[in-house]
Amino acid sequence: MQNCTACGTENPNEAKFCINCGAALGEHSSDQSSRPDEIGRVHSGDDLVFEVEGVSYDPGTVVADRYKVERELGRGGMGTVLLCRDKFQDEEFCCLKVINPQLIDNEELVERFKSEGRIARKIRHPAIIATHDIFEWKERWHISMEFFPGVVLRKIINDADSSGQAVPMNDAVAMVEALLDGLTAAHEVTVHRDLKPENVMLKGPPGSPDFQLKILDFGIAKNFEVSNATMAEVAMGTTGYMAPEQARDAANVDRRADLYAITVMFYELLTGLLPVGNYEPPTALRSDLPPWVDAFVDKGLKSRPDARYSDAEDMRKALLAGGGTTDQMGGSTTQIHTSPLAENKTEKDPIKDGRWVRIKAMDSRQGLVHAVAYAPDGSVFATGGEDSTVRIWDAKRIKLIAELKGHSAWVKTLHFSPNSRVLATGSGDKSVRIWDTRTWREAAIINGHETPVIGVRFSPDGNFLASSGADQTAVLWDTSDFEPVSEVHGGGIAALSFSPDGLLMASGTLNQSVVVWDMMTGDVLVELKGHRGTITSLSFSPDGRYLLTGSDDSTIRVYEIPGFERTLKIRDHSSLVWSIAFTADSRVMASAGEDRILVLRSVPDWEEIATFADHPKGVSGVAFSPDGMNMVTCGREGGVAVYSLRV
Repeated sequence: MQNCTACGTENPNEAKFCINCGAALGEHSSDQSSRPDEIGRVHSGDDLVFEVEGVSYDPGTVVADRYKVERELGRGGMGTVLLCRDKFQDEEFCCLKVINPQLIDNEELVERFKSEGRIARKIRHPAIIATHDIFEWKERWHISMEFFPGVVLRKIINDADSSGQAVPMNDAVAMVEALLDGLTAAHEVTVHRDLKPENVMLKGPPGSPDFQLKILDFGIAKNFEVSNATMAEVAMGTTGYMAPEQARDAANVDRRADLYAITVMFYELLTGLLPVGNYEPPTALRSDLPPWVDAFVDKGLKSRPDARYSDAEDMRKALLAGGGTTDQMGGSTTQIHTSPLAENKTEKDPIKDGRWVRIKAMDSRQGLVHAVAYAPDGSVFATGGEDSTVRIWDAKRIKLIAELKGHSAWVKTLHFSPNSRVLATGSGDKSVRIWDTRTWREAAIINGHETPVIGVRFSPDGNFLASSGADQTAVLWDTSDFEPVSEVHGGGIAALSFSPDGLLMASGTLNQSVVVWDMMTGDVLVELKGHRGTITSLSFSPDGRYLLTGSDDSTIRVYEIPGFERTLKIRDHSSLVWSIAFTADSRVMASAGEDRILVLRSVPDWEEIATFADHPKGVSGVAFSPDGMNMVTCGREGGVAVYSLRV
């Protein structure tokens, strides 16, 4: 055995990477030095803010003989924002936005950057960040603007979610009212086209005399006086907040696209979720909300712009009137609403025409999250963490509902029984624990391994539970009493999967092979070789057609059943593949990698349909909801992200 120098976990001699933290082991430990740092990360102790083609913006740099750089505030796609002191305004703080280095040779993007300054300078309103000037210095463009020491609206939403306390209704109304007030002025000049919580700042208690709110970042705003023909084909904006007409043609939207985004933000403030797909009305998620909120949201999210509010002032009046409009909205509703891009879904192929949208990202507060699994009834999903806990989340409201404590070391693997009544968890404490999902109390403890448990799976009929460990052993347990039925040995068993008919069990090993067992006889049916590293993940497709295997050699192998002929090698990842999952209809597969990438492919053509990079330290797990319309991922930074298929 060998100990991981990063976390101290004992690993088999054959392992190249730690089964707990993923660190390289032995002769491979030098590989870690080549792992790229987090994108956009600013290291502590760095004096240099950033540099543009030899021109540095160190603290103390004076730009244009006027703006003295203090520090960097943030970076976006178009520019970097610096906190400065204005020598011409008694050393008062201001902000300086500098176009990013990689864009300065792109004439169209430079023009867009300059357009942002020209547009924003025309708008003067307390709810809009004031733009003072746009100028060129040392052959690069800058925008000077007001410094507003507030907090980003995204933080308000995230803090409410983390605390379990919803944003009060009155606060949400006050914030949206201020947004609409500012938009009334902005819409005299422009359409913002990228309204989202990241582009709104505020300070002071909402509704109080000290409350202030500011809209910022008019980087892709549409100037009514300037042709946007060069951008006619670009669906600019942020997925999840874009109106359907903006996704089709960003250059030809009007003010009502911003009103759609405001409605999305209002829904997110109240529920913590984005209204994607067949979204539920806010009152179905929060019983303290008045009935008019449902109709107000429904009108703001209409597919056709002319069915929404006519302008920001009309929407503001409706909000303050408790949803009242000329349509006489009101009354409680229990129906499930459908987002505009989900309408006419019978005419579209959700796999080819749909888009996966992240509707929520949250800190699990479990440290590194190793695994995630949905209950087959779709009611909950579970996450297993480095802190030895298992957390249970309401899949509909995406809220924490239970924390399971009992393990004394990291929880590496978990799986629900087919009837959703039992959850099995495997841990670094060498035990498997069984939890009753009706009470979330511990029902049994299984001690059958001499090393950490790194795989647990129920058979499709629920009669057996398989557990595997780095002690070279997989054990089959009878779920009626959790007594051992049989054992299989060899290779250090790192991953498990049952075929959908329950007749086969595949086990990935630490010695680079995949063994497929005949469950009727207990014999090895076939041993699949080809990977050049530990088998870190594998999964049968629910239709029984394929077996996919992932390894720390960064590849995924596709084997076709029944002959187990290898038909494909997929190279989506640059590091080990932690998890492979299928939708229940077998039409989509997902792979999660240590390289921070999650990749979705359609089956059986294996075309890439989406890629996400929402976990900055690696994607450790992925699971689909039973209906295939939602997906949950977990990350090695401790985050959990929830996605929905928007058709």
